[in-house]
Amino acid sequence: MNKSLRVLFVSPEASPFAKSGGLADSAGYLSGSLARLGVEMSLVLPKYRRPEIEALNPELILPELLVPLGADKVKASVFKATGAAGPIFFIDNPKYFCRDEIYGSAKEEYLDNDERFTFFCRAVLEFALKAKLPADIIHCHDWPTALVPLFLHTHYAQKSHFKDAATVFSLHDAAHQGKFPPESLALTGLNWDFFTPDQLALNGKFNFLKAGLIFSDAVHAVDPSCMSELRSGSAALGFEEIFRRRRDAFSIIRDGADEAAWDRTAKEYIKLYENAIDIKRGGPRG
Repeated sequence: MNKSLRVLFVSPEASPFAKSGGLADSAGYLSGSLARLGVEMSLVLPKYRRPEIEALNPELILPELLVPLGADKVKASVFKATGAAGPIFFIDNPKYFCRDEIYGSAKEEYLDNDERFTFFCRAVLEFALKAKLPADIIHCHDWPTALVPLFLHTHYAQKSHFKDAATVFSLHDAAHQGKFPPESLALTGLNWDFFTPDQLALNGKFNFLKAGLIFSDAVHAVDPSCMSELRSGSAALGFEEIFRRRRDAFSIIRDGADEAAWDRTAKEYIKLYENAIDIKRGGPRG
């Protein structure tokens, strides 16, 4: 089934390698279930300093990858290991990922999370381009990866390697959106035309989550509450127009409860991927 479907699975965390919450379990179980159904999975994560990652003995496959970040180019290294679902690529930069926590402490997030995850999103695409990683789908999870679809529509729009790759954005937690000062936009290398209410600005902040909702070919939530949080109350301000304009691109797929349930859920994701490819090609959206 769908043996030719190739998925580049981009997440800030995935069990058992790095975990701060439910996203990690969802990413870990889903990638494994998709692989069991014959989908060719390539998982991309930051290389945090975790014993679970070090236990894989990841191999350094790319000592130096120069990643555009604002007006600069920042060095990344890429490591590779083999997991149950297929190859795992770890994007490394000690300044950004050699830390005690993934996002920050229980009291406050790291102040440079905008820089850290802008770097990660751009590094994923630079690596995929340099390594010629094949992908029918680039599946991104939550705000730390939400700039990947944005970059594909801007900096990489003319790159033939990505011309047929459809993007899927998964919303796991609507409460965490990646809200940063307007000046953070400079890190993306994009101009101020993108800092508008109908694009990346929300309540005077640069909102990473909006990038994923606007620029992905298909968007889905793992729970109806994720959608309702963005559709109602004060949180809806700035999102309601996206839901209205892109209603055909949104769907809900609940997480599985056990391995058998995850295998059934993975079949729904395959349909989502196929729909995203259709949307990318201008075909059916229902």
